[in-house]
Amino acid sequence: MRKILLVVIATSLFFPALGFSQPDFRKATWGMTQAQVTATEPAHPSEVHSSNGETIVEYGPLKMGALDVRVLYIFAKDKLVRGRVLFVADHSEANDFIADFQVIEPLLKEQYGKPGDDRAIWVDDSTQDETKNYLDQDRATATGILPSDRFVGLAVALGHLKLYTRRNNERTEIWHTLWGVDNGITHEIDYHSVSLEAFEKQVRDESTKAN
Repeated sequence: MRKILLVVIATSLFFPALGFSQPDFRKATWGMTQAQVTATEPAHPSEVHSSNGETIVEYGPLKMGALDVRVLYIFAKDKLVRGRVLFVADHSEANDFIADFQVIEPLLKEQYGKPGDDRAIWVDDSTQDETKNYLDQDRATATGILPSDRFVGLAVALGHLKLYTRRNNERTEIWHTLWGVDNGITHEIDYHSVSLEAFEKQVRDESTKAN
């Protein structure tokens, strides 16, 4: 019972219920200042840096269930506009990244419901036994790609296959993605503020022009 309770507590920190009376990302709400957000975390940040006019405050290593993660808060002009959970894994078998993706999807579904979008994007079929036309029709959902499927992890690592699900409400848009380049695989969940999206873009554009 204690182990079950710990898992529930841990996942609720990462996946707060969507709603106006609830936090948007972990214990934080969109628009909070950096000082307000860091006050919600029990530990000091592991790293703070700037990029494209934004400040990124990072925490970790942390655990989401059995998976190692880093948590990033992204601020534009001292307003929280995005959050990210970045999974940290060093698997020798590429299909183990598919298994990680499928472990997280039920947790997201429990908290936020079924995804509005559920896509497996096949860019190249050269690692597969079927042609791209077949893959686009019969293996077109991210949740339908299984770690038992041959070479799907390799396809992701080569950039031949990208997986994502998307969920949203009036305040938050959530993207769960698995993608790869140069044999490296990235697994992450991105939380975006709906109301501050245009503001963040403006800040990034101003930074680009200034540089």
